[in-house]
Amino acid sequence: MVQLVNVRVTTMDAELEFAIQPNTTGKQLFDQVVKTIGLREIWFFGLQYVDSKGYSTWLKLNKRVQ
Repeated sequence: MVQLVNVRVTTMDAELEFAIQPNTTGKQLFDQVVKTIGLREIWFFGLQYVDSKGYSTWLKLNKRVQ
C-alpha cells in the first residue's frame, strides 16, 4: 500500500490540502494547485515552501516534493 503524504498549500484566498504520493514531482503538485484554484497565468507563479532550516525556498518543478 502506498503511503500518502498530506501537503498544505496556502494562498492569499484559501488554504488547500492535497494527499500526494512520495514520488510526486513539483510540477505535478503545481498543476494540481493551479487546476484547483483555476489559475490561468501559470507562467507567472510558482510554489514556495519553508525548508528544514527555516528558509523560504522555491519548489523545483523537476524534483520530487519530498
